Amino acid sequence: MIDLIQNFLSENAPLKSNSKTVGFISVEGTPVEMPFTFINGVKPGKSILITGGVHGGEYPCIETAIQLANELEPASIKGTILIIHPVNPAAFLARMQYYGPYDGKNLNRVFPGKATGTVSERIAYQVHQFQQAADFYLDLHGGDIHEALVPFVIYSKLGSPEKSEEARLASALLGFPYVVGSVSENGSIGAAAKAGTPGFLAELGQCGRWSFAEVDQYKAAVLNVLRSFEVIPGEVQHSNVEFLDKMLVTTATAEGCWYPAVHLEQRVIKGEKLGEIRDFFGKVKAEYFADADGIVLYLVTSLAIMENDPLAAIGVSI
Repeated sequence: MIDLIQNFLSENAPLKSNSKTVGFISVEGTPVEMPFTFINGVKPGKSILITGGVHGGEYPCIETAIQLANELEPASIKGTILIIHPVNPAAFLARMQYYGPYDGKNLNRVFPGKATGTVSERIAYQVHQFQQAADFYLDLHGGDIHEALVPFVIYSKLGSPEKSEEARLASALLGFPYVVGSVSENGSIGAAAKAGTPGFLAELGQCGRWSFAEVDQYKAAVLNVLRSFEVIPGEVQHSNVEFLDKMLVTTATAEGCWYPAVHLEQRVIKGEKLGEIRDFFGKVKAEYFADADGIVLYLVTSLAIMENDPLAAIGVSI
């Protein structure tokens, strides 16, 4: 990790222990510069990667990453922590949901990226280099501008059984109510897991809003995970969480107006109606039903919907 960061610094002096370095990571072939903070602790330990703002409209995670970067001090750290805050600055400044302004792609759907691809693919490729150098990866997300959700965590099952279990247990230490397994290959944590780095994607906050209370909750959750790796000192707190086997996402088959028929954390049964899409005259174009028994983890809240947009997600029990 230290060697990778050194490449983005203008000075030639090696990074020292007990130091904090800030700067920008230039994504080759693009105008993107990702703000970063690199903390090199006083003693050897794990290398941790934390990203916030893969999606530009997810504000609690971005502010959490910024505050953690400011508040974590190298004198209390064993190992190294790299925080990127935010990963997708152009999408953040444009107040965009899901997509990036340069290529219209969803950054979290193009990992591990391409060195010579579009802007989003190049960002993903650069982040993937840091993923491979880390011992653990924390990808902080939240409800986008048009999404309502209950706090939950997704971990990847694509790594070895040992590393998948490490990610599962670390996910529970955030203290969020639900922990969900995933086998997705093109997302951030899936790409990291396939490269040998366990991690999780956390979700907290919703509907393009943020509050200091949410940020404080998010910071406390992340710090608890860091304590579990002995990166920072302190007692690890344990909470009761519900482990779910997978998440089923229902996507729109038509454009129009979206009318959900369920609410967050509602327990639904297979075949139960989730909602419907109507045209501009109020005529029903499509109806959507639960593919399995489960619990509603997130819902799209915008009236406007485009074809292939997510509508709702159900967490399915083990």
